[in-house]
Amino acid sequence: MAKFNWDKLLHTSWLYTKIFFVVLALCVASYIYGTYKPNETAIAKVNEELDIFYMNEIKAMDLQEPEFTYTNDIQFVRAMHKCINFINFTLPKNERVPYEMIIGQAALESAWGQSRFAKEANNLFGIRTWNKDTPHLLPQGVEKWPGWGVKSFASKCDSVHYYIDLLNNHNAYKEFRELRQRMLDNNEMLDALQLIKKLDKFSTTKDYDARVARMIFKIRKLEEKKWQQSMV
Repeated sequence: MAKFNWDKLLHTSWLYTKIFFVVLALCVASYIYGTYKPNETAIAKVNEELDIFYMNEIKAMDLQEPEFTYTNDIQFVRAMHKCINFINFTLPKNERVPYEMIIGQAALESAWGQSRFAKEANNLFGIRTWNKDTPHLLPQGVEKWPGWGVKSFASKCDSVHYYIDLLNNHNAYKEFRELRQRMLDNNEMLDALQLIKKLDKFSTTKDYDARVARMIFKIRKLEEKKWQQSMV
């Protein structure tokens, strides 16, 4: 009768035991990781559902558009902030536009809200209409319809809402939306100075992005000055 090989049995048993404990450890680690550190997709899904919930709750409140009043550049920036906050309450994160970008363009296009189109048509962005039946203003000194007019809005905040909607839906700003989405997917802060480079179709001015950038830097200085004054 052949002698039973106990050493081989013990070696095999120990090998399978080690494999069992390694698999068990991996399972436990996976469970703990999944429980206490959910994957990014799960986190993003939860955040999206929360955004939808809060947006629906805010819409149900029927909040009123904030008053848009100003007499100087600082007040113009603050009025813009209030308006953008009001609009953002009803927009998902992937449709929001950076504050600096909106305010920078508005300041440039409307001369800090002092232009004729801003005062008489509530148009802060020089947005045009090619429909004669749409409420509009004609350029100074032009009496006959030249094929376009500067669109009139019910309020200045209404023009901000229209501008955001334009960037979110018009084919001309597809590259802007793609870059914004890449930034969001990478959990990056929306960089206004990079995003304005995708607005070359907003204006025929060759250095348009550089002009908006200068406005953004000016706005940062204004806000820094205002903050310093508040600390005195």
